[in-house]
Amino acid sequence: MVTPNDIATKDFKKVAVGYSPEEVDTFLDDLFEDYERLYTQSMEEKTHVKETTAQTDQFSNLQKTLERTLTLAEAAAEETKAAAKEAADMIVKDAKLQAEELLQNARTRNYEMEQELIALQNRYELMRTRVKLLLYAEIELLDKNEILAQKDEERKATE
Repeated sequence: MVTPNDIATKDFKKVAVGYSPEEVDTFLDDLFEDYERLYTQSMEEKTHVKETTAQTDQFSNLQKTLERTLTLAEAAAEETKAAAKEAADMIVKDAKLQAEELLQNARTRNYEMEQELIALQNRYELMRTRVKLLLYAEIELLDKNEILAQKDEERKATE
């Protein structure tokens, strides 16, 4: 590829018949300026394309990394969700078992207390009956003693 410097330093042989050296020099100067501008633009665009390509590659790698990260995050979220559900299910299961155990203990205690109450009521009735019998026996004794005392008084009075 011809560079602007090649155009600027190109020398033509001078011949007797030919083109006007001033016109050739002017044309070459114009050509040099245009070509130098185009060459500079081309080099800048090549640099820009390289930078853009590098950025595109970088963005592409970043996108792939983000996609992998998102996939991993989604998988981690699903695992966390599943673990939380499993833990919640275990907590509910344990709570139900504890509630059932407490309920069974309460029923057992209630039954025991009812049995104690029945036993106490039976003892009360037994004691009440015994006290009544004792009182009846005491009243009978008192009545007999009274009768005996009267007979004794009558005998003393008759004597």
